[in-house]
Amino acid sequence: MHELEQRLVLLAQCLAHEYSNENDFISPRPIGILKDMMSLYTEWCTTTRPSSRLKFKASAAIDEAFRLVTNAAFSTPCRLSWVNLGIEALQLQLHSGDFYVNLNVVNSTNIGGSSMKLIPLQRPYDDIPKGTWLRALRALTSKDMNSSRFSPATRQVRALSPRDKSQWIASSNAAFRILQRLIKGKGIRTFQKTKPGQQPQQQSLDERDFNMVLHAYASYPQNRYMHAAHRVMALQERTAHAPPLSPVAYSILLKAYGRLGDIKNVEMGILNAQRNRVIPDIVMANTVVDAYVNCGLIDKANDVFRSMTATSVNMESREAQEAFWPLLRPNTRTYNTLLKGMAGVGDIGGALKLSRVVQSNGLWDEITTNTLVKAAVAANEYDLAEDILSNYTVTVSSPQKADHPNVEAYTELIDGYAKDGQLENSLRVMQVMRKRDVTPNEYTYTCIVGALARNNKVRQARKMIDYAASLPSNGGKRMDLTPTYNAFISGLLSDNRDPNAETTGQSSHAANMIEVLAVFQEMLGSKIYPNVVTVALVVDGLGRCNPPRCREARELVEHLEFQMRFRQNGNYHQNEGQNVTGGMSLSNNKIATALIQAYGRANDVESAIESFKRIISPDVVAFNALLDSCCRCDQLKLALDLFKKHARFDQSIGQESKANTLGYIGEEIFQKSIKPDVVTYTTLISALLQLKSRAATKRAISLYSEMKQMWWISPDNVLVDSILTAMISGGPNGFEDDDVKFTLMVLQDGARLKWENGQYEKRKKAVRGILVGRTSEIWKNDEFSFGLFSEQPEDPLFVKKGWNKIDSGFRLWGGGGNKQQQLEGRSSSVDSFLASKGWNDIDSGFRLV
Repeated sequence: MHELEQRLVLLAQCLAHEYSNENDFISPRPIGILKDMMSLYTEWCTTTRPSSRLKFKASAAIDEAFRLVTNAAFSTPCRLSWVNLGIEALQLQLHSGDFYVNLNVVNSTNIGGSSMKLIPLQRPYDDIPKGTWLRALRALTSKDMNSSRFSPATRQVRALSPRDKSQWIASSNAAFRILQRLIKGKGIRTFQKTKPGQQPQQQSLDERDFNMVLHAYASYPQNRYMHAAHRVMALQERTAHAPPLSPVAYSILLKAYGRLGDIKNVEMGILNAQRNRVIPDIVMANTVVDAYVNCGLIDKANDVFRSMTATSVNMESREAQEAFWPLLRPNTRTYNTLLKGMAGVGDIGGALKLSRVVQSNGLWDEITTNTLVKAAVAANEYDLAEDILSNYTVTVSSPQKADHPNVEAYTELIDGYAKDGQLENSLRVMQVMRKRDVTPNEYTYTCIVGALARNNKVRQARKMIDYAASLPSNGGKRMDLTPTYNAFISGLLSDNRDPNAETTGQSSHAANMIEVLAVFQEMLGSKIYPNVVTVALVVDGLGRCNPPRCREARELVEHLEFQMRFRQNGNYHQNEGQNVTGGMSLSNNKIATALIQAYGRANDVESAIESFKRIISPDVVAFNALLDSCCRCDQLKLALDLFKKHARFDQSIGQESKANTLGYIGEEIFQKSIKPDVVTYTTLISALLQLKSRAATKRAISLYSEMKQMWWISPDNVLVDSILTAMISGGPNGFEDDDVKFTLMVLQDGARLKWENGQYEKRKKAVRGILVGRTSEIWKNDEFSFGLFSEQPEDPLFVKKGWNKIDSGFRLWGGGGNKQQQLEGRSSSVDSFLASKGWNDIDSGFRLV
C-alpha cells in the first residue's frame, strides 16, 4: 500500500506538470504510472494471495489514481490528446485482462514467455463510475472536439476496447459506444445489492445524453454522419427505460437537414415527429421555419408561421396542417428567421410588412435591423437601407469592448454599393459609421479593401490596410487581417477590374502578380500568416500567367508547409493525426484544385492527375478541375474514363485500379467515389458536342439522360446554353430526329429555370428558327414542341442574323453552377460570413468549365 500511495503522489505531480504545459502533446508518463500500479497489484495478488478486504483496499487506491487521470483528461476545455489519455486510462481499467506485463519491466504489450496478464481490480473497481462515463461523453461530444474548424481526420480518438478492429475511430462514434454502455449498464459501476441470478436495476438515462451524441453527429460537415444520427434516435426510441423523443431531438435533426438544404429529409423528420405524437415547442417551430428558409421554400415557412399563430379568423390554415402545430407565441427569432428568408429572395415588400408587425409587438432587435437592411440591399433599395440604419442603429455605451450590434448591416450596405459600382457611396457609409460610433470590423475592411483593389485603387487599398493594422485591439483581441489581405489579393487578380485601366490582358496580369507576391511577402514579414484561401489565390494567379508558373506555385506551397510545421512544433516532424499546418499542403482540396487548373492551362495533364491523387478526400470541385484539365489538353477519352471510375455508386474510397488509356499503362489512379454535380456534366457534355461528330453527340445525349435519371441532377442555365449553342451552331444539315428530340428536351428543361427578362424567349426563337421547315415529324408528337412551332415565325432577317444577337446576350462559360455543393468541402478556416458574401473564396473568382 505504501508503494501505491507513493505512485499516487507522483501521478498527481505528473498531471499538474503536464496540464500546465501549453503544448498539446501529452507524454506517456501518466499511463506508465497507472500500468506500474497495476503491475504491482498483479505481482502482489500473485505472490502473497491477500484477503478480499486487502484487495478491496488496494483496488480503491488504484481506482483513485485512475480517477485523477480521467478527471483531468475530460475537463474543459477539451483537447484531443488529453481526451485520448482519458480513454486509454478507461481502456486499461476496464480491459486490464487484455494487457500483458513483465513483472520486472512495465510494458503494455505481450512480450512472450515471461509476461503475465494484468489482474483486474477487485469488484466493483473493475468497472467505471457512471459519473466518469458521463464526463467522457460530454468531452467527446463537446464543441472543442467536434468543431468544423478541424477535418474529420484530426478528430480520431482511441477505441475503448483493445480488441476493436478499428483502433482509431471518430469522436462521435466513441460517444455512441459509451451511450450504448450507459443503456446496457455494461462496465458501469454500481453498488446495488442483488440476489444471486438477479439482474441489477437498469441505469436511469437522461435525454441530454442522447441529444449530446445526436448533436455531435449532426454537426459534422456535409451529411457524413446523418445516418448515424438516425441510429441515435432509433436507439432512444427502442430503449424501454430511455426518455421518449422530444422536440429537442427533432430540432437537432431538422436543423442539420435544413443547413444541408435537404428538403426531403426535413419533410420526413416532420412527418416522423407527427407520427410519434411529439408536441412541438417554439424552438422546434423556429427550427422548421429556418429549415424551410434554407431550402428556399418561403411559402412553406409562412404556412408553419400561420398555423402556429392561427386564430378563429384563419383556422382553415390550421386545419390544413392537421393541427400538428400547437398555438405558439412567436418570438424575435421567429420573425427574424422569416425576415431572413424574405431578404434572401429580395422580397422587400413582404419584409417591410412583417417588420411593422415586429415593431408593433415590441420584438424589434439589432438582428431585425441587420436582416431588414440585407433585404433592402438585395432589392437594390439602398436609400431604404440607409433610412433603416438612420432610424434603428443601436446606441451602445462602450463601443470598444466588442463589435457593434449593427456593424453587419453597415458592412452589408457597403458591400452592396461596392458590387453595384458605387465605390464613393461605400466610402461615404464608412464615414457615417464613424459619426454613429459604429466601429468597422475586419469584415468591413475586407469588403472595402476588395472593392478598392477591383477598381484599381491599389494605393488607397494599402492605406486602408495600414489603417486597420494600426487600430488598437478590440475587446482584447487583435483584428485578424488575413481575410482583408485575401480580399486585396483577390481584387488584384479579379477578371472584373475596371476596363479603363491603363494595361489589360496578360501584361496587366503579370504586373498584378508582381504586386500580389509583394503583398504576400508583406504578410509574412508582418507575421500575418496566410491561410488556405490566401495560398489558393496566389497559386491560381500563378497558374493564369502566360506561360503558367506551375513549378513556382508548387514550390511556394511546399515552402509554406515546411514553415507552418516549424512554427507549430519548433522543428520539422510529422505529428500523426494532428493538423499542424492548418491544411497548408499540396493535399488540401482548395490548393490542389488551383494547382490542377494551373497544370491544365500548362497542358500538363499527368501532373494534374498527380495533384489530384494527393488529395486524401477529394471533393467534386477538385474532380471537376481535373476533368476540365483533361478536356483542355485534348484528352477527352481520359476525362471520360476518369469520370467512369470515380462517379459510380459502387465505388468506395481507397480502392485502386489501373488506367490503361492514352499512354497511362500501369499508372495507379485511386478510385475515390465522388458524387458529380451539374458542372461535372457541363464539362463533359460541352467537350463532346464541340467535336461535332455523330458518336460524340450520342454520348453527350446519353450523359444528359444519365445526369437527370440516375443522379437526379437538374440542368442549369450554363448547361442549357452550352447545349443549345452547340446543337444550333452547325445549322440544319445532318440534323437527325435524335438531335431534334434532344434539343427540344433541353429547351423544355430550360423553361423551368430563371432567366433574365426576354432571354428564354430569345432561345426559343433561335431553336424555332433553325428547325422550322425540317422534314422531321418529331415536333408534331409533343405538346411543348407543337406549341413552340405553332408560334408566329421569326422575321427572316432574325433567322439569318439573329443567332449572333443571342450570343451577345449570354455567356456560354462561367456563372451558374451549384455553389452550395462547391462550398460543402470548403476549408473550415474560411469564415461563414465571408463565404456568404463571396469574398475570400477561390471559388468566387472562376468556374471550372
